[in-house]
Amino acid sequence: MDRQTGSKPIEDFNFLDPTVLDDPFEYYAALHEQAPVYKMPETGMYIIAGYDDLRKVLLDTKTFSNNMDGYGMLQGENWKVHQEILEARGWPDLPTLNFTDPPAHTRYRRIADTIFNAKRIAALSGRIEQLCHAMIDRFIERGECEFVSEFAFPLVGTIISEQLGLESDQMAQFKKWGEAIMAPTSRVMTIEELRENADTIVEMQQFIAGKLEERRKEPREDLISALVSARTDDGEELNMLELQSLMRQFLSGTYESVVTMISHGMLILLRNPDVMARLRADMSRVPDFVEEALRYDSPVPGLARLVTCDTQVGGVDIPAGSIVMTRYAAANRDPAKFECPHKFDIDRNNKAHLAFGNGPHFCVGRALARRELNMAFTALLTRMNDIELARPLPDIIHIPHALLRPMKELPIRFTKIDAA
Repeated sequence: MDRQTGSKPIEDFNFLDPTVLDDPFEYYAALHEQAPVYKMPETGMYIIAGYDDLRKVLLDTKTFSNNMDGYGMLQGENWKVHQEILEARGWPDLPTLNFTDPPAHTRYRRIADTIFNAKRIAALSGRIEQLCHAMIDRFIERGECEFVSEFAFPLVGTIISEQLGLESDQMAQFKKWGEAIMAPTSRVMTIEELRENADTIVEMQQFIAGKLEERRKEPREDLISALVSARTDDGEELNMLELQSLMRQFLSGTYESVVTMISHGMLILLRNPDVMARLRADMSRVPDFVEEALRYDSPVPGLARLVTCDTQVGGVDIPAGSIVMTRYAAANRDPAKFECPHKFDIDRNNKAHLAFGNGPHFCVGRALARRELNMAFTALLTRMNDIELARPLPDIIHIPHALLRPMKELPIRFTKIDAA
């Protein structure tokens, strides 16, 4: 929903309430009005909702560190069981891009930026367009589909799978591994669940190890080959622990967020038929639509940082050892930064959203994500007309998650646009 705040006190919201996670925008508006920096009683974390405050936090990696156990943060002492299984049968977690700060982070970021370079992304354009139409071909004659599982996920999954060296018939494995990576960040898990999760991660690691060895012997034009051949500034190869960590982050970071954004983009069009009509009249406006969609309903609502010393944000004292929630989705609705922030406006000139973060940890896959989003909606709007919901959505349309925003389903119906 797209609601403005009223007089509801911020204390009446529970950040972990599934209804708040599902539709957080009234909560964000209340934060902006009452407490842009707020210690959440339900978590003890400080949520940063204001745009300027958040940008300062993201740029100050010395005070607000990413050097923390982000995967196991919710699991407490039980996380040791998970790590013991990885150490015994696979490879333990190694901070590389995630959960490091400069200068350690810089070493891996240079490699990642080389791999996700403009030339490589441009070379993927033809394949992305081909896959967009191939996904549509599967359901276009039916006049309906479940959009998340039949378009958004298989499109993104296939693009990334091919880059990771997975075959198309291994899509179920890809989904299973991606969900396993992110599961510990979504809720507190039992010891048995953590053991099962670790087993799945080890399965993924063993598969990746085999692919890495294959690419050493016979390189291809894919991400695994690029990683195997990558060298540090000192000319050194990456070891297996580093390779496993980077592959894990590439798989998780380029999967769920883009699936979510494609799904949200379609939902935005369904709720704003005037925008859909404008795009059909002028397809050159698709990039404007994509940027506004990223601001309006950011696919990664927030992440966490560790406070390394006593500090102050927005006039609020925050002691060392605290966790701050960098809430990108709230900052992107900050009325101090964006005029009429709750309005979806493809004519908006201010495109300085924080959907991809900012600072040293600026999303490494943002160029690929933008390319996928632009090509997906161009293909959809040239193949399908009269798009509408096929049935009412459930009361809660998202799977509850503090850091991500995956949709449960999005059933649509449409009429086929015949080729001219």
